[in-house]
Parts: sequence; C-alpha cells; structure tokens
Amino acid sequence: MMDRTEVLRSIRYELFEYIQKRVMVDFDNFRQMPVSFTFDGKTYRVGELIGRFKTAQEQPINGYLVQANEEIFFLYFHYYSYDQRFPLHSGSWVLSFRIFNDNELMALYRGDRKMLGNMALKRLVDFHGHLCPDLMIGAKLCEYVQGVLRSLSGPSGGIFMIAENSTSALDAIQVLLGLTIGNQRLYILDFGKHNYSVYFKHDEKAIRLSMKPRRFGDEEEYEHLERKIRSNEATLDDLTRYQVLVDNRILQISDLTPQKVFGIKEIEWNEPPVELAGVYHRCSYCGELVIEGRLIEQDGELYCIPCFKNINGDCVC
Repeated sequence: MMDRTEVLRSIRYELFEYIQKRVMVDFDNFRQMPVSFTFDGKTYRVGELIGRFKTAQEQPINGYLVQANEEIFFLYFHYYSYDQRFPLHSGSWVLSFRIFNDNELMALYRGDRKMLGNMALKRLVDFHGHLCPDLMIGAKLCEYVQGVLRSLSGPSGGIFMIAENSTSALDAIQVLLGLTIGNQRLYILDFGKHNYSVYFKHDEKAIRLSMKPRRFGDEEEYEHLERKIRSNEATLDDLTRYQVLVDNRILQISDLTPQKVFGIKEIEWNEPPVELAGVYHRCSYCGELVIEGRLIEQDGELYCIPCFKNINGDCVC
C-alpha cells in the first residue's frame, strides 16, 4: 500500500481516476474522520486516514484522503453555503477520485514516481518507506564512508559512528553501512545537526562530516507551506505543492557529490567503547532493571534516570 508521499506524487502526476459523485458517508465526529461510504451499491470501510485537508482556504477541514477496501480515495464535504457564524451547514459528500494502484501502473511509471536511481536507493526506500531529503543526505554520507573504506587496509566491520541527529538519515546508515544502535556501532547524540564522526578502528583513523549550508531557492514558500501543514491550515493543493518542493530538494541533493554536501576533516582518533552484553541492577526507587551504564548513584543507592529526576526535581547533576 502506498504511503502519503507516494499518494501526493500520484496526485501531482494525475495518476488517478476521476469519480466526482455524491456518496453516503458515515462520519465519526469524535475522531473527525469518515469511517465508511457507499459507492455504486458497495460499502467501503475506511481502514486508514492518510490526511485531512481543506478544499477552500476560508472553510474548515472538509477533505479526507482515505484507504478503504485496499484502495485510496479522496472524499470531501461540499458546502452548499458556508457561514462560520453558524455551526451547522448544508451540503453533501462527494467522492472525488481514486488513486491508481500499483497493478494499474506500468513498471516504468512506478520507478519514475519513486525516483529510484539505483538499487542502493531502492533498498533504502523499501526499508524507510519513502524517499525524503534527510534519507538522501544519509545516502551521500554512506557513499563517502564506503569510498574511504575501500581505500583503507582494515576490514569494513571495524568502524563505528557518532551521529548528532535522529533524522531519517540514520536509516541509510543502518541499511548501507550496517551500523546500528543494537550492535553498538552507532551512537546518537541528538543535537539536531547533520554532523557525523566516523571512526575506523583497524586504521586508527577518524573523520568528521558536517553538512554545509545550502539554499534551494524555495525557502520562503517551503517554510510558509510547512507552517500551514503544521497548523492544519493546508489544502490538498498546498500538500501537493509541498511534495513538489520536497522532491526538488531530493533531486538537488542527489546530483551533488558527498564533498559538496559535507565539510570533511580528520579528527582525533578515540578508542571505541567495548561491546558488552550488559549488566543490569534494580533501581532503588521503582525496582525495575536498568543497564549498569545508565544508573545514577546517590547516597549509596542506585537510581534509573527518570526516578533520579523525580527525586531531585527534574535536575540531573
């Protein structure tokens, strides 16, 4: 099933079937979403709400992208008249269009729509779910690190990395380099920065990659649309236009070399942490088991971080 990104791309490229017919809709006022609708004598039950939108800027949210019976539809409530002073408005539900499913599209269309340039990107999209700018930045990072590995004498398994963010770029690192939090070769310090310190154990070499500032030429429009989306003020046209800007950023990043995406310099080598299975102790306050390296000692007692913060008024000394 398509995710929201692919649905918006399908709308952009008009990969849908117009229906534009009135339908009966069962609407859940508590969840603010349609739960079923009837079309051509058949009932479609909504399994997933993909997005809520406005069809007109001066009106409240009245459009819904929904997955129903393994298909994706756009429903909207058409107001016969609208006056924000009155809570009840006359109108009717309209089933606007249905997104073509993958079985209805040629393989070439599918590949072009997902913008997959090579098998590495296909692996990333399959793992992450969609292609986005942060994932592409992570792919460029991995491209550079793989080049360094080919030039070094040590085996590729002897590297670990410190990443200073928790964005989609980390999925690229896990898929293309095999570094994960679980195998203790990927460490996260979430400062919200695309900075990466990479340590090559067998050669005792270390490098730091920091993303360079970049202008895409659409910053004002991009930020305006982001604000509308976050405040639930966006129309479907706004969402489709936003996806165009996102795709343009992906394409721009994909055309760059890693050296143009990152500033790269050598840094001091540090011995990586020893990989251990972990020793657990009970927290003196809640009694739950905590790995040894995350316990805090106070007055001869051992506490987990939440309990320590609770006892000391949210202050970690």
